[in-house]
Amino acid sequence: MSGAVPLWAAGVCDGLQAAGVTHIVYVPDNPLSHVLRYFGVRFPDIRLVLATREEEAFGIAAGLYLGGRRAAVLLQSSGVGNSVNALTTLLIPYEIPVPMVVSMRGDAGEWNPAQTPMGRGIRGIFDAIAVPHVTVDSAEAAAGVVSSAARSSFESRTTRACLLPRLLTTATPEV
Repeated sequence: MSGAVPLWAAGVCDGLQAAGVTHIVYVPDNPLSHVLRYFGVRFPDIRLVLATREEEAFGIAAGLYLGGRRAAVLLQSSGVGNSVNALTTLLIPYEIPVPMVVSMRGDAGEWNPAQTPMGRGIRGIFDAIAVPHVTVDSAEAAAGVVSSAARSSFESRTTRACLLPRLLTTATPEV
């Protein structure tokens, strides 16, 4: 494989693949670009679908599910705010399972103060709309945490979130 991939990014890919995800719908984000690059090399059978906005990503993922596919959405935490309506009026009431992987902004290690309010509020937002969420605490745990959350999402027909803290995504261990 050309170019090293951070261990956490490889774990995210391995976890989603192990859960049977067939499509990754994403909005571009710098940390998540490592995940996408690894998917392209390691799992070329998993289709990568670019969305222009976060709520569009959830709409595409919902359509894929209704068509018999398993999709996950990758987005930055600031984009969760754009997605609340899609989550609460489509995915949650109609029990459409879409695991999401959220690259955190605004938490420890953040350099941009404009990202802090959403980063500070994301867990409370997920709690308020009853979206279960877990935090990937280490690169070594990423595959297991992501796989478990994605499997639980599909088995329970609920949307679930895996949060990738900034200190994790800026670490350098590679595979």
